[in-house]
Amino acid sequence: MYSATRLQEKGVEEHYTHRGEIKQYSLKDGSQLKLDTESRAVVAYDHDSRAVKLLSGRARFAVSENREEQRPFQVTANGVTVESDTGNFVVDIAENKVSVCPLDQVVTTHFGGKTETVGPGQRLEILPEGRAKVFQRQYTDIDWLSGALVLDKVPLSQAIEMINSYRAVPVVLMNNDKQNVVIDSVLYLNQMDDDVERLMLSLGLTRESLPGSEAYR
Repeated sequence: MYSATRLQEKGVEEHYTHRGEIKQYSLKDGSQLKLDTESRAVVAYDHDSRAVKLLSGRARFAVSENREEQRPFQVTANGVTVESDTGNFVVDIAENKVSVCPLDQVVTTHFGGKTETVGPGQRLEILPEGRAKVFQRQYTDIDWLSGALVLDKVPLSQAIEMINSYRAVPVVLMNNDKQNVVIDSVLYLNQMDDDVERLMLSLGLTRESLPGSEAYR
């Protein structure tokens, strides 16, 4: 567990992760906050509410099961509010969209004057203009929780973008002929360097050292 990274005022904490980091925090009420790479959240608890604002990135919230807790647990992200009494759910901000993925219980969302409920196995995607769609949740929505990066039939160029979100030293593809090769693989975050090298070698690419990057040609 990690302690608060910054105490802005009484009852307010700011937590964040750098590129390649995944951190879990224990909040004052016993709830858990897990931040994916390059994510930031502000936690503000008072006598009446338990409020968390996700500023960027992706987070898993595990709400405390304390039956004596009467304060609502609310997460806001880009104008979307998610409420849950107990249970686990993921909120993701990406490309101006907010996605909500309940893991074990129904959650309630509020946005643009609307209210939507979404349950386990679903993913609610909310666009900036307030339009929303419900999709079947994919493993790639939550793979990071188990320490994996699932490359599900994506072109190599996109796979490298996904890989680089977890690496301090970026991978650079120097062979344009390979950028559209379809990748179907699972990489593990605790052995990312080795997995990336094996993947690239399996594609017939060779590693070159460049200042500030890891290149494959």
